[in-house]
Amino acid sequence: MSISLYVNGAIYTMDAARPRAQAMAIDSASGRILAVGSDDEVRRAGDRHAQVIDLRGRTVLPGFIDAHIHLLMEAYRSHNINAGQCASEDEVAELVRQRAAQTPAGQWILGGQWYKGLWPGQQFPTRASLDAAAPQHPVALWSKDGHVLWVNSLALQRANIRADTPEPPNGAILRDGDGNPTGILQEQGATSLVYRVIDRHDPTLTRHLVEGKLRELQSKGITGIHEIEDNEAFRLLQQLRDEGVLHTRVQMILPRQMLPQLRAIGVQSGFGDDMLRLGGIKIFADGTLGSQTAAMLDGFEGNPDNRGILAIPEQQMRETVSAAAEMGISIAIHAIGDRAARVALNSIELAQRQLATAGSHGQARTSKLRYRLEHVQLIAPEDLQRMQRLGVIASVQPFHAVADRDLAERYWGQRHRRAYAYRTMQQMGIPLALGSDAPVETFDPLRILYATTMRNDTETTQRPPWLPNQALPISQALWAYTLGAAYAGGEEESKGSLTVGKLGDAVVLREDILKVPPEKMPENGVQATIVGGNMVYGEV
Repeated sequence: MSISLYVNGAIYTMDAARPRAQAMAIDSASGRILAVGSDDEVRRAGDRHAQVIDLRGRTVLPGFIDAHIHLLMEAYRSHNINAGQCASEDEVAELVRQRAAQTPAGQWILGGQWYKGLWPGQQFPTRASLDAAAPQHPVALWSKDGHVLWVNSLALQRANIRADTPEPPNGAILRDGDGNPTGILQEQGATSLVYRVIDRHDPTLTRHLVEGKLRELQSKGITGIHEIEDNEAFRLLQQLRDEGVLHTRVQMILPRQMLPQLRAIGVQSGFGDDMLRLGGIKIFADGTLGSQTAAMLDGFEGNPDNRGILAIPEQQMRETVSAAAEMGISIAIHAIGDRAARVALNSIELAQRQLATAGSHGQARTSKLRYRLEHVQLIAPEDLQRMQRLGVIASVQPFHAVADRDLAERYWGQRHRRAYAYRTMQQMGIPLALGSDAPVETFDPLRILYATTMRNDTETTQRPPWLPNQALPISQALWAYTLGAAYAGGEEESKGSLTVGKLGDAVVLREDILKVPPEKMPENGVQATIVGGNMVYGEV
């Protein structure tokens, strides 16, 4: 047995039975915690061969669990064109022109992060500027929120999208006055027409980029993620796990389209091991605020006829949620607009009634089943009450609240006052899980915690906090980033707190996060990250 004794620390365990401790012992062979308590208590759990690590008074927390991230997309962000800082359509086109000069003709030019909210007029771009920049390359650039694809004429040609192409269900092809596609495709029904003809990623490059991104996650104190992507990511992560080089715990949330395959092999949520598990399926109920495709009960401010896009028909949503629940597969539903949240909750309530009717046998098969709404940016008060009653988890990304504040006020008007209502949710007893939604926003937990508790961004401190009554206390924010995220994944018995018998995953910070001035929180550097008792980043 190889035992590591971490002593002389200030440990916040997130365990209500023993919230503070001085030391902990971890068996690095099993990766489990053997003892938590005072230095003397923990030393007795070791033997003469135990490794003793002096924390020197550093603060220790359970490792952060990012409950919503897109790892491959985040990994490729640094490789593809990044238009996040571009202040106009022309600036993006110039990046494309530079990349085209270095790319063989006929190969795809890919990238994204463009945000029309930073541009003069805030209008959608067109294919014309991309055609001029790269006439010999198909170009596809995702918007910052990942729900709009901006393409050039050659990309439209390869996808066979023309003036006579019928409008896709659950998506939109924007057109000019003559009916010709402008180069803007909204939501999966339309974007998938191009996405399916884009050349696949080079597997060697993908692995290199993902391994580098996993190291970055570890440097930020992240020990686990809920990865929301497709089977390409799943296959790569299985390969890393099998080779023993996956040092970040992953729960995989797959697209709803894979539900028939999961049914065929009969797996349930929780299948896998401590490093890689099946979490569930992801369903898109709507689009986004930034693209004005979020599904709304009432139209967007200034455009009452636009109530957004339901990304899946309500009947199909109900059938999918019920089928997954009956199989014991957890369900995460992307819901940004209040109409999307209502449609999602209708489906969840129906599935819960059907399981209750099935009796104890059905309940036994679904012990790890979780229902989650992802984002929950705007929701009607009566539906918040329904979330509480149904036990639905709010999987939220607090950096959205500070990044979207101007958009929310512009497009939701007075409704923005009840948006991103994390404190209200917490006080109602709705379980919270925190995440990043990277690459849309930063995955740095300390910056996200600052946004959660201050309702501001470190880069815009000159602005007043936005809706500060919805800020979470730091203790509640930490719970949602650790035990709350573990609960969202059905793993609260093995993760999320520093408790005897649980996995020995922890982050060591330079200063006490509960005592440091809030404005200094993002500067409270990660000194070390521990996974299963082994230090995977830094030193103390």
